[in-house]
Parts: sequence; structure tokens; C-alpha cells
Amino acid sequence: MEKHHALDNIDLATFKALLADYPAAVPKTLAGLEEQRLVTIPAAVHSRDPLHLTKDELALLMDWKLTHGKFRGQLKKLIQQNEGVTVKSTTIEAFRMPLDTGADVQKAMATLSTLRGVGPATASLLLSVKDEANVPFFSDELYRWALWSDEAGGGWTREIKYSEKAYMELYPRVQELRERLESEGGEMVSALHVENVAYVLGRRALGGETEAKLKARAPAKTPRKRKAKEAEEDDGDEKIEAPIATKKSKSRKLKQTALWPLSVAGRARSARAVQTEYDFPASNSPLRPSLLRDLEAKHNDIRHTTRHFKPDQTPGAGQ
Repeated sequence: MEKHHALDNIDLATFKALLADYPAAVPKTLAGLEEQRLVTIPAAVHSRDPLHLTKDELALLMDWKLTHGKFRGQLKKLIQQNEGVTVKSTTIEAFRMPLDTGADVQKAMATLSTLRGVGPATASLLLSVKDEANVPFFSDELYRWALWSDEAGGGWTREIKYSEKAYMELYPRVQELRERLESEGGEMVSALHVENVAYVLGRRALGGETEAKLKARAPAKTPRKRKAKEAEEDDGDEKIEAPIATKKSKSRKLKQTALWPLSVAGRARSARAVQTEYDFPASNSPLRPSLLRDLEAKHNDIRHTTRHFKPDQTPGAGQ
């Protein structure tokens, strides 16, 4: 990124030029959701007394968020688990709170985070709908621009920890930029404007492609243990509950064991497992591989084969 685009260096003229490029930076396929987030839903919220969101609006905002940042499909399911009356009462409570300081915003975010599927990032989005001038949305591009854009080593693609602590690092950076630009030109600069400029810069830094597309071209494998941890803790972001592991039945495990290619010793163990499950007569010798591939053979045929199979014969020999 060019030095004059850095958050600490950008001037009002450059800022306004980048802001004017925002509509063209948004993919055309997202135009409908963009209209909902920036125009329709805010207008609907401010037409109500008291101010609040509906469950349908919450779901649309989540759809918009997932298309702009890290996609987590399970969040959509969690959002749908909220009752409409709960969404209304919770947003009424949060929207009644003052949003003048970081501490105010933090308190309102904690209230919104009681909704299922809503963590710091989504809570900041809901508050920005209520007060786009003062509350910045915790977007990927805005966080990276404000804190990492000058770093070597992929500041624009670094993973973000979507925690309340991270948001409270972002919040003052946005307010400082707003105050500097406003004093420079005497024009009001909103938190939404800052978010939009960050989006333009982020798209340019990624060559006009979304982060998701870049990662799809060169997928990085995540260790199994890390995936499990992320499912349980979710890195402090939206409150995703880890799926409950289901145990397979004993009979199912036995079938899988018998069908999988095994060593000589393994075939012997599989033979005993098959005999146990299908009530075959016990035998001291392993079954032939052909019987492992034909578990549906008649009882009498299997008894005959196991009885005439020599213990010292190598399984599979002569076939």
C-alpha cells in the first residue's frame, strides 16, 4: 500500500477520492444486500419508536456481513434460533444506551451479544446501523487498515481475533482519524465513511478479489486440534457452539472393521468380530479375504469355509 494511503498519513482529499470509489468496489451480486444494510434497514430502524431491529433484519445483516468477511455458515443457523420478540427487546435495550464513548459502545455490545450468533463483530454492525456516524463496524478491512496495513508479511491477509479486546483497539484509531480529517476540512467524517474507505483499500490490496477467493486458490490446511478448538471457542468471535459428537453403534464399527483391508493379524481379529456379530460358530483360524468381501453369505457356507481353512495357510494364497 502507498504511504499516503496509510491511516496515519491519509489526507481528506485522498480519503474522499477513495470513498467515491466504494460503490464500484462492491461486487454487483451484493447490490441488494448493500442496499439493505446502508439504506433500507437503517431507515426502518429510525422510523420506529422505540428504535429496534426485527429478526428478519438481523438475518439480512448477517447475510451482508458473511459476504463481506469471513464466511461462517453456522452463524446463519444460530441467528434463526432467536425468537423475534427477543431480537426486538434486546435491540431496544441496546439502542437506548448512549454511544458517545468506547465504554458506552462496549456496554451496548455486551447487551447485543446475549443474542445467539451475535459476537463483537456482529454487535458492532448492529450498532453502526443505529449510529453510523460514531460506531465503526468491526470489518476485516477496517481492522487491518487501522492496525496492520503498514506491516510486512501480509497485513491485509492476517487472521483476526474477533474479540471485544480487539475491537477496543480499533475503536480509538477510527475516532482519531475522524477527528483529524474533520479538523483538516471542516467536514463531518463518519465511522461508516472510514469503513468504506478501508474496504476499497483492502480490495485493491488483494487485487480486487475477496479474501475467501484467494484462500480458495491456495487453501491452507488447519490442524485437526486447532479446528476443534476453534469450534469450541470460536476465537472470541460469534458464539458458535461445537457440534455434539455422536457415537457410532458397536455393530456399525464391527462392519467397518470387517470390510477394511487388513493385515494377516487384522483379518484374524476381523473374523472374530464377524463371528460375534453374526453369531457364527467360533473358529481358531482366520477367514479368507473372499469371506470378508461377502458378509452376506449364507450361514452354512461360512461355517463350511471356516472349518476347512487351514490355520497355517497364508490368507489369500492361491486365490
